[in-house]
Amino acid sequence: MTKSMKLAMVASGLVFASACAEAVEDDAELNAQRQAVYAAENGLKTVNGLTVKNGLKTVNGLTTRNGLKTVNGLTTVNGLTTRNGLKTFNGLPVDCTGLVAGSSCTGEADGMLSAATGMMSSDEGINTAKYVVRCALPAGDTIRVKDYTGGLVTLSGEIGFAPEWKEGDCGTACQEKVSACLLSLTNSLGNHIQVELAAPFTVGGGHSYPYQEAVFYGNLFLDTPASDYAEGKDFVGLSLLGLTLVDVANRACAAYETLLGTGNCPVKEVGQANRDFLDLFGSYSGKCTMSSGTATTCKDKSGKSWSYPITTWRKCKSNDC
Repeated sequence: MTKSMKLAMVASGLVFASACAEAVEDDAELNAQRQAVYAAENGLKTVNGLTVKNGLKTVNGLTTRNGLKTVNGLTTVNGLTTRNGLKTFNGLPVDCTGLVAGSSCTGEADGMLSAATGMMSSDEGINTAKYVVRCALPAGDTIRVKDYTGGLVTLSGEIGFAPEWKEGDCGTACQEKVSACLLSLTNSLGNHIQVELAAPFTVGGGHSYPYQEAVFYGNLFLDTPASDYAEGKDFVGLSLLGLTLVDVANRACAAYETLLGTGNCPVKEVGQANRDFLDLFGSYSGKCTMSSGTATTCKDKSGKSWSYPITTWRKCKSNDC
């Protein structure tokens, strides 16, 4: 089988893991081409500091077999590459960053990034894994593991909300930070919209974009995932018959909402973030404690407080930018 044929299988999303896993070796040229296929063309791209192009198509699936919570029924919060957080498997490192698969590393993750049962088992899962790693690990840190074809894919860190997760436990704080990051980058239609992330617990509360879009928070690792957003002051809208008439909902939920139904968007609107803006019923519905326009804590509809919200800012109010 030629390299071009192998690459075509990866690009088309066809799953031939059983037929090709042994044939695809740690070939530098092929893996460079493969990496180009999985490059963040529509993914998390730094434009100015923490300004990013939003391209994560959906957060549905984050609690399925290709998701964050379980792999074959085992909780996968003790390390990105292995179920127990250890770096080695059969005496060799699992992560192949700077190493050669089969001789100095295995590349065979058995946890969330497993090529058999985890995110690396499908193209959609790989795209989600790309966001998970970029949210969790800092710039310059990478994980290189095998995908379902047997070839190696490099997943690069970007923001660094939870660097401890690479080899160790992802506790409640880690889970909420990564969840808020994924939620803030969700785009149900896959449109490219530039957003700027602000979070005082990691990236700081400053921003250069002028329009406060929303505040995202929750925990996608729970048995019943929590995924909420509060409307920003510049994107306050109206919810009517299951259709939310506001740009932030259009970005996160447009593919899910129905005109006459309740909608099944995985990100739930809980009210307005700011206390200084009235809701449609003439009362203050601020859900978040704000500092210079950036949320420090937020509450959901049940009154539960969340300590790691992420505030998003937009360059303009149009979905064209």
